[in-house]
Amino acid sequence: MKAFRLFDSSLPTGSFNFSSTVEEAHYAGLNLSDYIRSVYKNSVLKGDVVAVKIAYDDPFRADRLVFASKLTKEMREASVSMGRSLADLRLCVTQFQEAVLEGNTPGTYPAVVGDTCRCYGLDVRTCMEGLAYSELSQMVNSAVRLGAMDFKEGQRLISSLLEFVEYQEFFPCNPITEVLSREHERREPKMFNS
Repeated sequence: MKAFRLFDSSLPTGSFNFSSTVEEAHYAGLNLSDYIRSVYKNSVLKGDVVAVKIAYDDPFRADRLVFASKLTKEMREASVSMGRSLADLRLCVTQFQEAVLEGNTPGTYPAVVGDTCRCYGLDVRTCMEGLAYSELSQMVNSAVRLGAMDFKEGQRLISSLLEFVEYQEFFPCNPITEVLSREHERREPKMFNS
């Protein structure tokens, strides 16, 4: 039950405010299924999900890695906003989360998630898969909210990506994401903050 709670889209972390550049990809005319698949495989699985594993041993290190990997202001702010919101719920009280709330470390979302999972006693694989699924479903939900994809297409995309691949090294790399994020930072009006 704790894992379901932590990865429930209704948990008030503000994730619904962020599209992970899906909005800008839509405006750029990209195929959103292909784009989401690329972000998921190259940024989520190789970045945020690996950071969760690192956070089990050293959440401060995971936090530094994730913060440094978010190359645009918008992407850093999205990750920190969700991470701080999660820490602020005080589901777990840890040294790391206290440092987040005191402003002594950024508090990126993957680092706070990993620290919370460890505190909850969840195994690392469950936590990694939970974060992977929640980030994937959030991108799909963003595409649906934009009217760029219907619910059935979104569920087919999620189904096609349910085979979890675990990477050992933290190496997020999807350059188009940074390009689109920079464009999105200048866009007004916009539906999402990333």
